[in-house]
Amino acid sequence: MKFLLKLALVPLFALTAVSLPLSSAVAQALKPVAVVSIASIKETLADVDYITRAAGMADYGNTARFFTGAMASGIDKERPIGMYFVPQNDEFHAVAFMPLEPNGLATIFKIHKEKLGEPKDLGDGVWEAGTNKSVFIKEQGGWAFVAENKEGLKVLPQDPSTLLGDLPKSYNFAAKLFVQNIPEKLKRTGLDEIKLGIERFLDSPAARQGKIDRDQARQMTAVYVANIEKLANEAEELYIGFGINEASKHTVLDIGFAAKEGTSLASSMAMQVDATTNFAGFALPEAAITMNLSSKAGPDDIAQTAAAMNAARAQWFKLVDDAPEIPADKREAIKAILGPLFGIIEKTVATGQLDGGAVVVLLPKSLSFAGGGAVADGAEVEKVLKSIADGGKDVANFPKLQLNYGSLGDLKLSRLTAPIPDRNREARDILGDQLEIIVGVGPKTVIVAGGREAEGLLKKVLDSSTQQPNKAVSPFNLSIALLPILKFSKSFDENPIVSDLIAALERSGGDHIVVANRPGARSNITRIEIQEGVIQAIGDTAKRTMARQQRGAQ
Repeated sequence: MKFLLKLALVPLFALTAVSLPLSSAVAQALKPVAVVSIASIKETLADVDYITRAAGMADYGNTARFFTGAMASGIDKERPIGMYFVPQNDEFHAVAFMPLEPNGLATIFKIHKEKLGEPKDLGDGVWEAGTNKSVFIKEQGGWAFVAENKEGLKVLPQDPSTLLGDLPKSYNFAAKLFVQNIPEKLKRTGLDEIKLGIERFLDSPAARQGKIDRDQARQMTAVYVANIEKLANEAEELYIGFGINEASKHTVLDIGFAAKEGTSLASSMAMQVDATTNFAGFALPEAAITMNLSSKAGPDDIAQTAAAMNAARAQWFKLVDDAPEIPADKREAIKAILGPLFGIIEKTVATGQLDGGAVVVLLPKSLSFAGGGAVADGAEVEKVLKSIADGGKDVANFPKLQLNYGSLGDLKLSRLTAPIPDRNREARDILGDQLEIIVGVGPKTVIVAGGREAEGLLKKVLDSSTQQPNKAVSPFNLSIALLPILKFSKSFDENPIVSDLIAALERSGGDHIVVANRPGARSNITRIEIQEGVIQAIGDTAKRTMARQQRGAQ
């Protein structure tokens, strides 16, 4: 309840008091580096009312509405609330704003007198208020502007809501960073701080005790910093937004960014717009988890990935050499396998096309999984499998690897099996008496499947993929279905809370959490969506849990 009240109450005087330092006046041509947007109180309360009803806790929504109605007196409930940040003297300075009803500022001073104290009229429409820390407030054009000093209120926009764009209509809460409005000096300072922080860590006792190879770490860091620098130079804006949508019956969190026109970043984004896959079969409707990946890489992305892979290869080789549990006479054999694996990945990335997916199927006391996709050279994968088989011949208890035991379509199948000890009862319940992993290798394809129904799942994925060639998809899609996960869990533990969740989801449906990427010509949005049934199930379980606790306390 406290969270809901804080969200709806919006005493931005207090919020501004703890914001980034404020000092100088806003420039004549206002170019904020960032804005924060809160939807109108009317819209926010309507969405809170929907969420609490969906969760079966309508009383909480009514309580929020009652308290907000009283404590937000003086604020116009139809317009958004926000804050903008401007650079000045190597700092970011903020100004908060809220819409007012007629005589709204006087009403706010009266209702919140305990926090704001007796306001002092400083002239020119500016007031000083606050009991613990002073804030400065100015009413202009039906808006109250709040800053940490009087100078911050000298130049103000006529209608600050225009700075927020469509954010208040699309999200309950959102923040946007206008990257190109950040002064170059401040950008460089931020990048230098990142580099300095990494150097300090690499030279710290913790890093030395962890035996981190600092040269390799610096190589990896250079790649990451280059990506950040590219984003800082070529991105136009970044934003994050949280929204509740009753019409669509879901709650979303969007993370998006847009690139400057004509940049390599914009070009990379445009390449993802018409993504297709030849592995649509991973998206099985009955699965607990599905994932699809289909993206294209430009020359810059390929070069950066190659640099990262080289650093990773060196790091893994060093780990093998330094691992005391690996016999010295086996280390070169292991590196002889790892090297070609990295080579296969590098060649695949160099094609500029990534296409694949993964799936996990859960049934009561049964787990099966599959994952894979397109590779540059399937024959190289077969060589790696043969190396593994040869290298394991003289190793005690090494899993059995049967090469080319059969085929499925154009895939040659190899099977790896290993007995599961009797003491691992739970693993035997899930996987059977032995772990089975099947590797299917084609000229340009590799798919690995495992678990109790490994071969059946592999066939289902292939058949479904064959029926949907070049299917249009988002570049990335991850879907998690809670109902099969909970039923799987219940098969091992009759937890009443789990049973309550299952019952609620079976009544409501909509049990998915989805993460999906939505590309544009020079924009990209990653959306995390929680369906209504998940919210209903959480609310229903919370009520049942509280009722159960109350009965236990009596």
